[in-house]
Amino acid sequence: MGQIYSFLGYGNTTGNNDQEALLLGENFSCKICLEVLHDPVQCQNNEHYFCRGCITKHLGNSETCPLCMEQLTLETLRPPSRIVASVVSQLKKPRCSHVSRGCEENVEVKELLLHEQTCGYAPVVCSNEGCKETVNRRDKESHETEECKFRKITCEFCDEELVYVDYYKKHQCSLTLRKEMKEVKSRLDEVTESLKQVVLIQDEMLEKQKTHDQSIKDLQNPLRHFSSATIQRDSAVNIKGQIFIFSSKSLEVFNWSTKAWTLIENCLFFSHRKSFSFLYGKRIMVCGGSSNRIEFLVPSENGFTSNVFPGSLPSGDLNGVLFENRIITFGWHVQETSLERPWKSTVLIQGSEQYGRYSEYDNRGICALECFGNEIFVIGFSGNKIERYDIANNKLKTLTTLPYTVYNMATVAYKDNIIILGGQNRVPVEWSPLNDVLMYNIHSLECKRLPSMLEKRSNCAAVIMGDVIVVMGGEIKTERRDGYRRYVTTTQLKTVEYYVIGDTTWQKLPAMNDTRARATACVYV
Repeated sequence: MGQIYSFLGYGNTTGNNDQEALLLGENFSCKICLEVLHDPVQCQNNEHYFCRGCITKHLGNSETCPLCMEQLTLETLRPPSRIVASVVSQLKKPRCSHVSRGCEENVEVKELLLHEQTCGYAPVVCSNEGCKETVNRRDKESHETEECKFRKITCEFCDEELVYVDYYKKHQCSLTLRKEMKEVKSRLDEVTESLKQVVLIQDEMLEKQKTHDQSIKDLQNPLRHFSSATIQRDSAVNIKGQIFIFSSKSLEVFNWSTKAWTLIENCLFFSHRKSFSFLYGKRIMVCGGSSNRIEFLVPSENGFTSNVFPGSLPSGDLNGVLFENRIITFGWHVQETSLERPWKSTVLIQGSEQYGRYSEYDNRGICALECFGNEIFVIGFSGNKIERYDIANNKLKTLTTLPYTVYNMATVAYKDNIIILGGQNRVPVEWSPLNDVLMYNIHSLECKRLPSMLEKRSNCAAVIMGDVIVVMGGEIKTERRDGYRRYVTTTQLKTVEYYVIGDTTWQKLPAMNDTRARATACVYV
């Protein structure tokens, strides 16, 4: 019986295990159907075993034992011994020899050997060079391709094929990346500490707000001539979000509840001058400018976190807008950069294909851009033109000209209109700053003048919150010529003003902490 229990999985197997298993199966099989006994019975004298169903059918034709031919009836059939019944019961559920590795399959005795040859829990050795680990057959593929430290991988930066363990210990790309990440972590720690100080300052300002009621009333006095509907719109805007404005490596945040600016210095990893920004999910993306790098900020109640985005623009001297999951940029060419792996940049329209030779002012990188659905409008191409870029058909079309030549202006989108703010023009050869405001309808292609800003501004930043336009910073650049001599004077601004669409005048807001020209701004709600 030691061999019986070994086969059933209760003891150690020895010798010709498989042959013993088959022999055991034959001794406890029905002599009529040759299968493992089902509801076993035996003949009266010689202990010949049969399935009850098989022998009952046989005795209907002949009342003799099929083997010994002695007299046998249904009444003289005997039940098997308890040992035989127990063995038969276990034979119906033979156990795979890999049960200790997790196999729980129940198979017929005659199929057991074939099962064990293909069992998913059979031990196999990893085929990766250098690895000698033994795993289950079913886990071999995932181990070799996903878990094994000796698996082959391709570096996503240089496309070199190498062993996984060598990538982290020796590969130059990995070592450089870890060094950069260490530097990023150090910078983030500094930013986090700065943000803690910012939060403390904002808390103090909120506590002091009650004592500043009179100052707030003085700030609100210019609004008294507005209609009640205008005041309600302005109040609604005050509740929503904050304005983030970026230039160089710093930013300022405008809080509507306190009517105050908070300066955060050295919070960006790269200098962003003449860059562009947009919201991508919950992230504020700051793109290009002095370099082609992209970084992002994620604001929260406790401040924000910043990080470098893996992809980059084709160059830094571009302007762009977000469309779905990619950035469409304009410069000498029209290009797109994916915000998903592998962050590829593609030229959509070559500059020479569209307009031939350019002048220095035909670079769309210095134009303003606004996106409406599947169309992007380029404002200020060659100084006074407006173009429409059809994304679906990859076509640029000149629509109309502006009433005057303008460069380095700010724009915002309002319903089906583009609002053009400030900038500078050249009449006839001297640069002059502007405080003009135009509303251009993208369907009628007509321009309408709005009230002029309080100050002349070029290279300013602008955002729109509902019906309220906020214009920040910029510069006043004047130029005159005296014969062959050229005199240029530039004054950078930190003043801020706003306009409620439908009203007759612009109003002041508190100035920023620093002057900011060629900055980019967006609203985070």
